Amino acid sequence: MNATDRNDATGHDPTTARRADAIVAGRLRSAAAREPLPGKAAGTTAAELAASLSSGSPHAARFTAEIDAAVRGTALALEAARPHPADVWAGAGAFHADPSTWFEQAVLLGHPTHPLARSRGELTDDEIRAYAPEHGARIDLGLFERKGLEEPAIWLSVCGRSEQLPVHPWQAARHGLTKPVRTFRDAAPLMSLRTVSTGDLHIKTAVDLQLTSAVRHVSPASVHNGPLLSRYLAGSAAAQGITLLRERAAIARGRSGEPLSHLAAVVRPAPHTVGHPRAVPLAALAEPDPADGRPIGAALAGDDLDAWWEALVAVALAPVRLFEATGVALEAHGQNALASFTGDRPTGLVYRDFGGVRVPKTGWPALEGDLQTDDADERLRKLTAALFPTTLTALVDALATWTDADPGRWWRAVDRALADLGGSAAQALRTEPWTMKATTAMRLADRPTEDIWVPVDNPLAAA
Repeated sequence: MNATDRNDATGHDPTTARRADAIVAGRLRSAAAREPLPGKAAGTTAAELAASLSSGSPHAARFTAEIDAAVRGTALALEAARPHPADVWAGAGAFHADPSTWFEQAVLLGHPTHPLARSRGELTDDEIRAYAPEHGARIDLGLFERKGLEEPAIWLSVCGRSEQLPVHPWQAARHGLTKPVRTFRDAAPLMSLRTVSTGDLHIKTAVDLQLTSAVRHVSPASVHNGPLLSRYLAGSAAAQGITLLRERAAIARGRSGEPLSHLAAVVRPAPHTVGHPRAVPLAALAEPDPADGRPIGAALAGDDLDAWWEALVAVALAPVRLFEATGVALEAHGQNALASFTGDRPTGLVYRDFGGVRVPKTGWPALEGDLQTDDADERLRKLTAALFPTTLTALVDALATWTDADPGRWWRAVDRALADLGGSAAQALRTEPWTMKATTAMRLADRPTEDIWVPVDNPLAAA
């Protein structure tokens, strides 16, 4: 058998290529069933579905190219699959100086509903393997001297010296930055390709790449808002069992003083440095072992999966408790929210990234952008979409598949916890339809980063 027989035109094993295509096609079919799209679903392959669903849209060509890139990235991710260690905690501890990194890099397919979950902009296959977390990537993260860097005083203690900006190596090469003054060796990309762990620090960098829905720069608003919110909210969040990873941020300025979003960074402490040595992104708990299909959550749960699930639900609903107490809506999706474990039991929540939060207009420091709103329904919608139809649904589906049990078994525990929590938001989450982002429709909209919401069935109503 020659290479042509073994691989398709893209260089991937045909079985893997077909599986990748089926995964993306499945997401497109699901989107067609719930989202307002220009065309009707027709065809079986991802390319055929992309063409039919975008029919008549002025953005059809771009969308079909994005879907092609998503299939390619998904195939690469599937090729990177590796069995989980028998002792997950020991394996994570040996994997990297930051033990959370193993869990971050164990997530193969990314966002559970986004059609572009593994699209990586203009990166080549080799660059994806070099920089993407599911490939176990390690990088050297350079710090570059930037005179006039807009930075807080504490940046000195975080990054070591003033006027030094960490820049992703792909971004540095793109912008001709060739002489770092220092380098973080063996940095590991986290679930978000452009955010890396240096061991004690998590550094979110800016890259000129569209990853899922947007080009991942660091806006002046993020530089301003994140440090403020992560300090201002810390006490209220801690009262509800949530540890916020406090932010420091810096942004370069152009010759005319304009902020350069493509040369900016946010720095947070790694969870293990702030009392959470066993921190696992919620999305990783649903990740199945490529060898036997067992989700990471089930591997950690031991002999009493139901008791473990009830403990996890109590942790995962901490953002609802915060909303009831303060009106603040965290964007607690599977990447931003991490369960903190004591032994094998979830006991707390760690939260990062404040770009998608929503807070009331009164009683808060001056924030930039659209984070403040007095519309309580808008705030609850942001929380609901992040936590319930995506993150918790992925966990329930993973456990139901592993145990061959009715998903209602797991949803009933969520419903009981919300009933015990009480409050108008908790009641609405139990009885009213949920909302989620129409991520496929957004890609075909004139303003593709502007939120479009769609209602979805609430499984708690039948639980």
